[in-house]
Amino acid sequence: MGVIFQLMVSIALFSCGGNATETAGENEATGDGNFNMEVVIQGAPNEQLKMLGAFGNQNFIVDSAKSDANGRFVFEADSLLPTGFYYLMLSSDNSYFQLLLDKDQEFKLETRKGDFVNAMKVDGCLNNELLYKNLKFEAEFGTRLQPINDQLAKLTEGTAEYATAKAKQEALVKERTDHVQWFSDNQPNSFFTKFKLSGQNPDLTTPRLPNGELDQVAQVYLYRRAFFDNVDLNAEWTMRTPVFANKLRKYIKELTPQNADSLIRYSDELISKTKGNKELFKFIVNWIALEYKTPKTMGTEALYVHMIDTYWTPELAFWSNPEEIKGLRGEVSLMKPSLIGKIAQDVQATNEKGEAVSIYGMKSPIKVVFIYSYDCEHCQKEAPEMAKVYNQWKSQGLDVFALCTDKDQTKWKEFVRKNNMTFHNAIDPDRKSRYDRKYHIDITPELYVLDKNNKIIASNLSPEQLPEFLQAERGRNPW
Repeated sequence: MGVIFQLMVSIALFSCGGNATETAGENEATGDGNFNMEVVIQGAPNEQLKMLGAFGNQNFIVDSAKSDANGRFVFEADSLLPTGFYYLMLSSDNSYFQLLLDKDQEFKLETRKGDFVNAMKVDGCLNNELLYKNLKFEAEFGTRLQPINDQLAKLTEGTAEYATAKAKQEALVKERTDHVQWFSDNQPNSFFTKFKLSGQNPDLTTPRLPNGELDQVAQVYLYRRAFFDNVDLNAEWTMRTPVFANKLRKYIKELTPQNADSLIRYSDELISKTKGNKELFKFIVNWIALEYKTPKTMGTEALYVHMIDTYWTPELAFWSNPEEIKGLRGEVSLMKPSLIGKIAQDVQATNEKGEAVSIYGMKSPIKVVFIYSYDCEHCQKEAPEMAKVYNQWKSQGLDVFALCTDKDQTKWKEFVRKNNMTFHNAIDPDRKSRYDRKYHIDITPELYVLDKNNKIIASNLSPEQLPEFLQAERGRNPW
């Protein structure tokens, strides 16, 4: 089996307030008792075996051991390791198998290289007995289900053959459901059962509209509301398995509409449930902020601004330091005025003739603010494209305010002439207009689209993307 994760020593995200070694150290042996694990791997003489811990979406090395001629490894510590999910990986080929640790930490595992799961024998640890009971079932279940899925893909829905295959599929799925339920019924207090249930997705309900059709909006809403029901958000071990990080990504990226209002609402709802678990709280706010600092969906950078504004405070951001908090809050204060939905601020500057021009001076129904530098390679490529789009759309109501961020007016005028920029051109070498405080310019060129009321309706588009956006916007809000 190949490596499915990247080894990481650091589990810090935004935080500067700690280093990788300190973080890993905090999560090593803790608690009364001893950790003593013997591992025998047939076919692995004189090899090195690494023990890896999980924390959020990261992994770190806990310990390593070398086997004797019989493939026997011994891991020991004079106190218990934290409850959680671990991997044991052979250095020779990076093949690995799974491990759970709770309070029973004196036990033996015996298996065979190349067939870790099916050959696994556990002596002295209930949680790992349950883990491998489940893993063996899942492996066998997959070999039975796949042929049926393949058969269904080739059949026509509504036929007798399809109905027969579908019934077989449903019977297998029911068998798996019963398998998971067995753990709840027979070992409800085991760490394995809690871990297993935390990874289960909620049942998909089928709410109906008044006309009897499936209410898909309500279905997704109910599914999202129940998504973390089986996850113990107060347990310290929740961060020490991969489950929560995987569910968080699905919850935010797939189950939540990718618009700022929805993302902020559902992020806040989840975060409010984790304030009793400091490490989980830290992980969520850091992960969401990092994901949406430079988002793929236009407008969702508002979630990044919200995260910093709401959670990066001296009272809440315990992992950070005053300088970092001040810097991040200063950054988002510059982003706020030019978020989508805000009324764009006016900029008054000088054109090629030395005349005053301004954004608010343009009375067209749709406007573009194009902020560039004549020394910027991307700007040199996109300025002529901006001119092309303007010429195509000016008769349909488009106007452009192009603001140069440089100081040399001779070079600026030559750039304007060379690229046939016949719209409103402006330069403010001394930044008297404070344009850099009104529009977030982290990289040039920056492009903002304004409606007739100067409300920002798009940002971070390239000139090449403008025609498609303008066409769609005119369909939504004709001008």
